[in-house]
Amino acid sequence: NSRFKLDYVKAREWIERKLQDRCQAIIFNSVDKRWGVDRGLVQFYHTIQQAGFTVNLYQMEGGAQKQVDVAIAAIAVYKATQGDTIVLSSGDVDFLPAVTLITQQIRAKLILFTYDFGFHDDLRKAASEHWMIEDHPELERVG
Repeated sequence: NSRFKLDYVKAREWIERKLQDRCQAIIFNSVDKRWGVDRGLVQFYHTIQQAGFTVNLYQMEGGAQKQVDVAIAAIAVYKATQGDTIVLSSGDVDFLPAVTLITQQIRAKLILFTYDFGFHDDLRKAASEHWMIEDHPELERVG
């Protein structure tokens, strides 16, 4: 697989340098309570937590991810009301209402940080800035 794989720790450090500020990095995902957290993800979550990230896991329902997008949007809106800059690494158009609220009503800065594919153009237009992950090869995970 030749797809660019982001090193989350390098990316957080790069964002902190670019914004000249500390980041509260949060990983959101869902877990199927029937199977628990996948063995590969257990190590990833442990490593990322050791690096200072927060990991928020939500229970899947009926085999489908639930609550994750709403949790991301809710925390982003709350943090924006506190004066924080939001860096959102998703191109999902489901985030458009939250992004619009953050940038137009709250008037906070929201940066979309995505791969160069799979992002909705309306989301890009609503964001304050759009950074492409592939433009920064130094952020690729090695190994």
